[in-house]
Amino acid sequence: MGNNYKKKNKNKKKRLERAKNAANEQHEEQVQQVKDQGNESGGENEVDFSSPKKRQHEVEDDSDVEDKPQRKKKKKQPIQMDSTDKKGKKSIRQMKREKFAARQAEAQSAAKDQLKSQCLNYLSQWKHDKPNWKFMKARQVWLFKNKFSTHLIPDASWPTLLEYFESAQGNIRKILLEDAHKVIKQMDEWTESQKEETQKDDEDDQDNEDSEESPKPKKPDDSVYKRARDLIQCLEE
Repeated sequence: MGNNYKKKNKNKKKRLERAKNAANEQHEEQVQQVKDQGNESGGENEVDFSSPKKRQHEVEDDSDVEDKPQRKKKKKQPIQMDSTDKKGKKSIRQMKREKFAARQAEAQSAAKDQLKSQCLNYLSQWKHDKPNWKFMKARQVWLFKNKFSTHLIPDASWPTLLEYFESAQGNIRKILLEDAHKVIKQMDEWTESQKEETQKDDEDDQDNEDSEESPKPKKPDDSVYKRARDLIQCLEE
């Protein structure tokens, strides 16, 4: 039994060795064929069978392999915010803004006209219908601020406004007089500056060049000056 078992093992080993040798010989023949083909083509297709993993790694890391060209991203064109195009035509947005601004201006103008009418009616009612007249501070303030404006308070309403201010007492009366005196002072300064300019014209040119020019006072409107004088006369008598 023992001798038979040993014989079987030896025979098995011999068969394995013969199969291994046959496989090696076959592998060497294949390698030799590939080498022969490589030599015939100039060695360009030579393959290294010794370490296939290493060869694969070298191909992956080969720096000579060209990368695929990447597509350039198109830059977004900036949105033009100009109010007009190349032909000079206005954009829709610009036209909408202009229409909106025009509507706002019309609304503000209508509101100012309405306030003006209300304040003048308030003043007329004080003069002609006192039993139904009621004091309103906001309208009195409007009349106070615009007392010298002939556009907002016409000349026809000015005598009635003088009577209304004549009844003013305390701090309001004081401020009215101060505003009127400022206008009178401004007119006096302007008149004095005109006299000085006349005198300078008579002097030598050299003296005019050496002297420093001071800011010239502005002449008040004649209608404003007249109303200031009327107001002083009405309140100081």
